[in-house]
Amino acid sequence: MNDFVLGSGPAAIACAQALVARGRRVTILDAGEKLEPARQEVLDRVAALPSGKWDASDLAVLRGEQEKGHGNIHQKLLYGSDYPYRDDEDSMQSGRAESPFHYSLAQGGLSSVWGASLLPVSPDDIRDWPFPYEDLVPHYRAIFDWLPTAAGEPDGLAGILPSYSQKPEPLRFSRQIEGLVQDLKKGCPDDIRFGRSRQAVFTGGRNGGPGCVYCGRCLYGCPYGLIYSTAHTLEDMRKSERVDYRDRQRVERLEQSGDKVRIHTTDLRTGESACFEAGRVFVGTGILPTAWLVLRSRDAIGRKVVMKDSQYFIYPFLRAPLTRGVQDEPLHTLSQLYMEIRDPKISKHLVHLEIFSYSDYLKRALMQTPLRFVLSNPWAAEQFFGRVLIMQGFLHSEDSRTFSVELQAGGRPKLHLEANKRGPGWSQAVKVGFKLLSQAHRLRGAPILPALQFADPGRSYHSGGGFPMRKNPSEWETDPLGRLPGWDRIHLVDASTFPSIPATTMVLNIMANAHRIGTAAADL
Repeated sequence: MNDFVLGSGPAAIACAQALVARGRRVTILDAGEKLEPARQEVLDRVAALPSGKWDASDLAVLRGEQEKGHGNIHQKLLYGSDYPYRDDEDSMQSGRAESPFHYSLAQGGLSSVWGASLLPVSPDDIRDWPFPYEDLVPHYRAIFDWLPTAAGEPDGLAGILPSYSQKPEPLRFSRQIEGLVQDLKKGCPDDIRFGRSRQAVFTGGRNGGPGCVYCGRCLYGCPYGLIYSTAHTLEDMRKSERVDYRDRQRVERLEQSGDKVRIHTTDLRTGESACFEAGRVFVGTGILPTAWLVLRSRDAIGRKVVMKDSQYFIYPFLRAPLTRGVQDEPLHTLSQLYMEIRDPKISKHLVHLEIFSYSDYLKRALMQTPLRFVLSNPWAAEQFFGRVLIMQGFLHSEDSRTFSVELQAGGRPKLHLEANKRGPGWSQAVKVGFKLLSQAHRLRGAPILPALQFADPGRSYHSGGGFPMRKNPSEWETDPLGRLPGWDRIHLVDASTFPSIPATTMVLNIMANAHRIGTAAADL
């Protein structure tokens, strides 16, 4: 009897890879939303050409209209489309349109639209997890056997956050970031570490295609598909006789009976119901769909589940040196540099910063604000964009607000989300700003403190912990293999089981933990 994996995002695919590597047969059930055919046709046309021959009207289609997602923080589209966030007609969440939290029914899940950053956790930041950091290490290494990595040689981060990748193919720095790096190398306090960003990018090309051409379009979606999505791995897995992929499936309920699990589904094409039987089920659908499925399957109407979050914040950072011509510079626009702060005056945990240089995405966002009246002047735009960097910071969940989800009764029950209005996060973000300000002489620049943007819980997409792993789990907690009491053949493998959410990047740790669970469960 096949094992079933639910979803196609990072947790699901990492778990499926582990199961297949152990000789198991796997059926993957997935909603599997894809880019609209008309946009896919445009993307295919662009991807078939050298960058110098791209048509401006095609690029405009793939750029799309920039939308505000929540407050002043913009929702990132992919190739001009919101399909990674699109729901079916009968949403599982009430008030979905107004929610700051997004889940994905897309093939590849939110990895279709992520920032591609890859960092492990710091051992000190997961001391409340029910197994040691060392248990994750072999699974980091296993993930990098098939995950592309744009990373450099070991740098100042290696001592606290090892790479575990043997494929260093770094993307080059922009001139703005190169200048900052040279200043940082002249002297940095012991409680601030920095290093080149590490991304899941096919730097040298994919399937015989061109490598990165530094076209500056990363945040709209790479025209050559070089930013990794688990949809890439799924495409390869579907060629294996051990993998059966079934898309347009919405899972409605799970039932375990003895050594079998029944999976009740709805076909999103036809509306027809079906029931599959599995030896084991691995749920990797993302924290909100997983919470909905668990609560509905256990008839827990009215049950509140508290989710943890690594809240994020943004500071514009103004440098004294001017870098001319950044609006025309060939560059990539993903995060270029990481900075890790461990200062007990701010937090007992790492604070993670990602630093971005100029991008058209940034310019378009600012041109929707009153700054457009200044930036429409070419001289002012040159002076501003040649000095400004964007610092995006993340806090450990202990320093962030929580939010709760509750399954409410109805024809098809829906999740109601509510953010905890109290928490320490904002003050930590302010302290980070003052910490950077105190280093202005070394950084030759400073954060613009009044311009701090602090996101609501869930907006970072670095959330989880609704059913945290414990050595001795209670009714709504899971064991180290992601199993709730009474469900010894149903494993939750996404971030739903994280006891806490470290500030460092999320996806690599989700994948390593899911791979760990899949590897162990395959031998049960």
